[in-house]
Amino acid sequence: MAWWKRLPFFYGWILVAVTFVCFAVGYATWHSFPIFYVAILEEYGWSRAATAGAFSLFTLVYGVNAMAAGGLVDRFGPRVVLPLAAILLGIGLILMTRMSAIWHFYAVYGVIMGIGLSGFGTVPSYTVLNNWFVKKRGTAMGFATAGIGVGTFVLVPALQSVISGYGWRMAYLVLALATVLIVPSLAAVFQRLRPQQMGLRPDGERSSARVATSRAEEIRKDVLIVDKEWVSREWSLATAVGTRRFWLLWIGRFLELAGMNMILAHQAAYFVDRSYDKLLVASVVATVGIMGSVGKIFWGFASDRLGREMAYALSCLSGTLGVGIMLAIGPGAPTWSLYSYAIIYGLFYGASAVLMPVIAADVFHSRNFGSILGGMYIGGGLGTAAGTFFAGWVFDVSRSYLVAFALYFPFMWLTCLLYWLAAPRKVRLAAGQARKAALQPRSG
Repeated sequence: MAWWKRLPFFYGWILVAVTFVCFAVGYATWHSFPIFYVAILEEYGWSRAATAGAFSLFTLVYGVNAMAAGGLVDRFGPRVVLPLAAILLGIGLILMTRMSAIWHFYAVYGVIMGIGLSGFGTVPSYTVLNNWFVKKRGTAMGFATAGIGVGTFVLVPALQSVISGYGWRMAYLVLALATVLIVPSLAAVFQRLRPQQMGLRPDGERSSARVATSRAEEIRKDVLIVDKEWVSREWSLATAVGTRRFWLLWIGRFLELAGMNMILAHQAAYFVDRSYDKLLVASVVATVGIMGSVGKIFWGFASDRLGREMAYALSCLSGTLGVGIMLAIGPGAPTWSLYSYAIIYGLFYGASAVLMPVIAADVFHSRNFGSILGGMYIGGGLGTAAGTFFAGWVFDVSRSYLVAFALYFPFMWLTCLLYWLAAPRKVRLAAGQARKAALQPRSG
């Protein structure tokens, strides 16, 4: 018997742990941008809009390339695609240490690193995890993506210390070394696209001779499925884009990441402008990250029990309160108020990384899910690019982030409405919803 079948737990949880570590290291490139942004502004004196534009390009390339990355994983598997992408990201981080002009920033950070991170980031990794988990999909995704917040919490203050002591170029070199040493080895050794490749079934369920293995029979017996006709279709990107649900999720992802990244990309500069110490600000950014990890686990777990739409609506309440606190903070405010923002907003930020891809999987999961999710993430990439650049432009024009940050509120609640209209609950119930429905007495 193979060693993974003798484990006291389902092998899929090893993939969750591997994804957790890879996200912790890889997404430090993304979430350390606010502290590198301040250091690069101080060295070169470029405008905030022009400097933030490199991050906008990075997120745009990340989003557009996500569709290709998802398709490549569908075709070649994660053991090939993920290590090569991580090596490309490491090369980009090394090249950043040679940057001396703004076009270098756009070419390296914006293009090379955007392609690298998207190649082992959320879309290809979510494609794998959604194959391995169905009933525990939200919980598994929550634990895996918690690595992003833990990496932010650990690495952002560490990188700020390196920046303060040795400069931002040395900090990028340290990050490059961690990326190249850790991510490719873990992905090459442990990743597998589907549990069937290892003689296993999703969620660790045991197969038997009595259980039919055809896809049609599995759909018929699956108590979570509400719309069996919808689920029985073999979805591709081409067929998915012809549906109303695809565009509701696409537009929702655009608005969600536009609003969210106006805050995330500029939060450090916002607090530094209010004369707070840079190490304190780095600690606040790190706290947003670690609370994001708590949020990812919590909202993933909650979505498996309450349903995706309800979990997202409740998370939006946290985001609204957090940004409201942020806007109320002025120069000289007590330190605890900054951490209040970080804790409350971080909880919402954690929901974003988990709930949309879980909703997409509930609606469109198929053998081509990687390319479908990647197509949706183009909307997210465009939204992140637009929001980040717009907030920098608003500051350059008005010397204030107020107008940009105020747009966060309608963007998030419109996103919530669009996800409700996409109605994953009408395609596939979360496990908790299915149990509740089974306990209700039948009429007649």
